[in-house]
Amino acid sequence: MHVRVVAAVLLLVAGCSAEPERGPRGEPIKIGYLNNSSGAFAVPELQIGAEVAVAHLNRKGGVRNRPLELITCPTDGTPAQSQACAGKFVSEKAAVVVQGVDTGADAVMPTLADAAIPLVGHVQFTPGLMNHKNAFFFGAAAVAYGTAALKYYADQDVKSVAWLLPESPTTRAFTDTVLTPAAKRFGLDYRSVYYPADNPGWDDLAQTVQTAEASGSIAATEEQCTHIVKALREANYDGRILAASCTGLPRSVGNQSIGVELSADFWHPTDPLSAPPANQDEIEEYRQAMKEAGHDEPVAGAVVSFADIMTLARVLSTSDGTPERALRAVKNLDSFLGPQITCDHAWFGNSACSTAVLFYRFQPNGALKAQIPDFIEVAKLG
Repeated sequence: MHVRVVAAVLLLVAGCSAEPERGPRGEPIKIGYLNNSSGAFAVPELQIGAEVAVAHLNRKGGVRNRPLELITCPTDGTPAQSQACAGKFVSEKAAVVVQGVDTGADAVMPTLADAAIPLVGHVQFTPGLMNHKNAFFFGAAAVAYGTAALKYYADQDVKSVAWLLPESPTTRAFTDTVLTPAAKRFGLDYRSVYYPADNPGWDDLAQTVQTAEASGSIAATEEQCTHIVKALREANYDGRILAASCTGLPRSVGNQSIGVELSADFWHPTDPLSAPPANQDEIEEYRQAMKEAGHDEPVAGAVVSFADIMTLARVLSTSDGTPERALRAVKNLDSFLGPQITCDHAWFGNSACSTAVLFYRFQPNGALKAQIPDFIEVAKLG
């Protein structure tokens, strides 16, 4: 508001009359938005962040004077529903599709690829997206979190680590090919403790990891994090607890969250002073945009989709070519709230644009505090 008043005054002083503010007037850039709004992995709050970011960008002039138009399609985690959304995005001529969380997203790729529509996301939730040439993820590669967490605890003089992981051929292969070799390289005594996804038995698991100096999970839903933290606290576990990237613990477990750590691939808004100056400005921009949209209280998870849309806008502004061409050309681009990203799939063919991970700890007031001054860059660990 103050900026508008000053601009109007300057125009009057110059002898000109102020014209009404106008938004972008070019052809809209249509963005499909894919997100689980129901089902076991429902995270409807992510869509809020995307909607607020689009409105915020359009107030600022859009991208190259073109407004952004969000085409939403709620999913339920089933491949059939995700595939139906892909058909909708093609028929409505979306230029790019953004994924919040969609556990059925593998099913959209054939349709989107045939239509030359790239998929953008933050975290690779499904195996078919980890190396797909038409997918681009602005967050850290899923496999990077495990290595980064081991490096973080090794640097903290922790000697033994036990992660709780769901039983599957994929997680066992991940242990054998990534976690165990990394732990050996960092001088850690490491083991994976597997649990059946349909009946974890959290209390028994908490007893199983009692001798480890650090435990918890590198990949879990908010609900799973809640169970893990509760079980470890109630078993009087006195080691370090990592709760994946779960930010909602102060609401779900109260004071049991104090001291729990989590991983992140962006600077969190609850700890602006730990971020570099440019990212502090972005945190303030996010907060103001959310307030202007009527969200005076924090909306868990909204910042992720907000940041992804803001980063996508930066990517699209770098090229007047197709979104896929612009994405593939991204090199050392400053992502919104995150590190520099490169999206050429050069890191073992991975579709993630980064391997950089931060670590935070919950404070007594529920806020997060960064525990390291900068990202751990897994690609540089060797």
